[in-house]
Amino acid sequence: MTGTPSTKLAGLQSMRALAAIMALIGHTIAEAEHYFGVPLAGDAIPWTRGVDLFFVISGFVVTLSASRFHAQPLTFFKRRLVRVVPLYYLFTTLMVAVLLLLPGAAKDTNLDLGQILSSYGFLPYARSDGRIAPVLSLGWTLNYEIFFYALFAISLCMRNALATVAGLLILLVLVGLAIPYSTTAISFWTNPLILEFLFGIGLARLYQLGLVYPSALLAIIGLIVGLGLLILLGTLDLPRVIAAGVPSTIVIASATLLCPNVRTPGQLLGDASYAVYLSHRFTLRAATLLLLPLMPQSATGAWIYVGGVIVLALMVGGLTHLLLERPMMQWLNAPGKAVAA
Repeated sequence: MTGTPSTKLAGLQSMRALAAIMALIGHTIAEAEHYFGVPLAGDAIPWTRGVDLFFVISGFVVTLSASRFHAQPLTFFKRRLVRVVPLYYLFTTLMVAVLLLLPGAAKDTNLDLGQILSSYGFLPYARSDGRIAPVLSLGWTLNYEIFFYALFAISLCMRNALATVAGLLILLVLVGLAIPYSTTAISFWTNPLILEFLFGIGLARLYQLGLVYPSALLAIIGLIVGLGLLILLGTLDLPRVIAAGVPSTIVIASATLLCPNVRTPGQLLGDASYAVYLSHRFTLRAATLLLLPLMPQSATGAWIYVGGVIVLALMVGGLTHLLLERPMMQWLNAPGKAVAA
């Protein structure tokens, strides 16, 4: 079985859902522990490493999609921007509005013009606390995504685009390791984390070559091994690209090269994963401001809060996808085909 750029793999969609849910759980547990002042079971699990799954998925999907755009870098780059930028700009603007109108409702984020401008330009910016992140903090992943799209677009001008983008990613990491000094941009763009895109490219190439062996049993074993390593390696002092990138690659390999392509109820959540990811911080913050005073300050109250917020955030993300993201994509892509993502 070989893949086409427009193929929607059921396993891949499920992993999108898993990645979004992991990030949501991690942020919700951290919020609950902070405000309720109690440790919660499972907080040692690296939930927020769900974004590493997203990076490997992105490398996989972009490789398949880019096969249609050889020597058409601008068309490719435009398609990728259309897919991710509008919804991100919308939530970034919402965050700026919160900072302007309800500054007390924002957590750990101050009104900084330089940060706001860099956010819309997808440029790395060092905040006052030293963290490199845009005004919508979880948008740091989008800064990496857009950078990866730009590298891939450049590579499409070359005879062998995949070899070129692979070489660029590796070269950037080597430069980052070699230079004796660093700036915000250099430290961000040469972070070994960018190799997770390369892992996804490698999996996509195997998929294109037909090295696919559908087996539910093998897929389940691979998922267990990958997720187990994600937890185990997370306890060790290892670079993130190894501790999270390698296990994430095993997980995505299981979902693409081994998983039978059978749709499951989780496919809608996979479609809505981007909307869930971008919106969940707003749902989480609103729930904290509105529901926290009503919750008993105990472990029981904390768990009620965690469960309620997760369900609410998934609902908000799903509605955002159905009522906003999907119609917006249909409008932006009319009258041609929708962008494969």
